[in-house]
Amino acid sequence: MARGAGVRMKGDSPRGIISLDIDGTITTSKYDLDPEITTYLEGLIEKNWVLIFVTGRTFSFAAPVLSSLRGTYFLAVQNGSALYKMPGAELIKKQMLPISCLPELDLVFRERGGGLLVESGYLQGDICYFKPGDYTQSELEYVNYRKEMSPEPWEPLDDFENLTLQEFAVGKYFADKEEAEEIADQVRKIAPFKVIVIRDPFKSGGFLAHINAPRTSKGEILSYFASHYPEDTLIIGAGDDYNDVEMLERCRFKIVMENAPKPLHVLADVIAPPVDAQGIIPALEEAIKWKG
Repeated sequence: MARGAGVRMKGDSPRGIISLDIDGTITTSKYDLDPEITTYLEGLIEKNWVLIFVTGRTFSFAAPVLSSLRGTYFLAVQNGSALYKMPGAELIKKQMLPISCLPELDLVFRERGGGLLVESGYLQGDICYFKPGDYTQSELEYVNYRKEMSPEPWEPLDDFENLTLQEFAVGKYFADKEEAEEIADQVRKIAPFKVIVIRDPFKSGGFLAHINAPRTSKGEILSYFASHYPEDTLIIGAGDDYNDVEMLERCRFKIVMENAPKPLHVLADVIAPPVDAQGIIPALEEAIKWKG
């Protein structure tokens, strides 16, 4: 099958595309959706809305959250590094980093102190590689916490030089906001990587950053996806953090969650109540009514 051929279903004439972030937008759970939200989203699929979930999670961490959904939908993982048609995990597109860039990335962290996570991507086992020796004790405790809660395999290494991969999906690191932004600036000086710093959804007050290939983001993958539909197709988007900004900018109707950083609120056509109150449901209803 030609890459991208599975984006549109045969004979479909959708009412529109709905692009949804996962963490903080449709769930606060690590592992599942609220049944009320599941039922509502299934109803949208039945009414011929095309749903695409766009997340920073790995495939192995994201897919189980959506596993209760019946019907066809799409899943873009690791900030747009790969797009799948679900529930069959049919690859539509991938945008990876060459392994040749890893030594320079690794040098940034060795010079500053701190650790880099290298995520292989689903087609290469969804393995998270890390070097325990690069972390302080407290940092390593948090890395181990993430390792224990995550479904994908984590593999400790002495050095990234031993990796046999030709490419990888994304690099990630944990830091406070100021340090995360400083590291991001250093990384961008190496090459035009796409580096986004967001709030860590699993650590109050913490931040993490994604290092993606150039022109790889939630916004880029949504643009690619939408390009397979008529130009006038309505796109509704919902998100709650800085990696959602480019995605929201590509939507005609923008939903920003109440818990999002305040700078995101100016983008919103509607501010949704918190996800714990199933706030995405009335917000999407408002968006759908706006379509007329």
